[in-house]
Amino acid sequence: MKKSTPLVSIIMPAYNAEKYLEESVESILNQTYNNWELIIINDGSSDATGNFISKYVGQDSRIVGVENTSNKGLVYTRNRGLQSANGKYVANLDSDDVADPNRLKLQVDYLEKHPDVILLGSSCELIDQ
Repeated sequence: MKKSTPLVSIIMPAYNAEKYLEESVESILNQTYNNWELIIINDGSSDATGNFISKYVGQDSRIVGVENTSNKGLVYTRNRGLQSANGKYVANLDSDDVADPNRLKLQVDYLEKHPDVILLGSSCELIDQ
């Protein structure tokens, strides 16, 4: 069976992110909107980031892991994520961010109702270190 094309591709660069990665990925898994793919790019981490990514890739077919051969930096890594994206829309989420459960639903609903809009932003709330 062919995998369906997601409407939203979420790009998540990760460099030495083991401390926050689980909570960040779980915030995507708990979204009220489900037609997405999460592309996590390991940017040459020296901690257990790669292990966390492998665990999630094995648990959910919507999660894709990409590996940089070494630390290439944020711009290079985001671009690798964009090259892997299949969605009509692209969302960014850093590996130490937590997405509100309704984030994707609200953003997709708005974009679908307003085809003239090409870019959305959102606010943030500082939750801890």
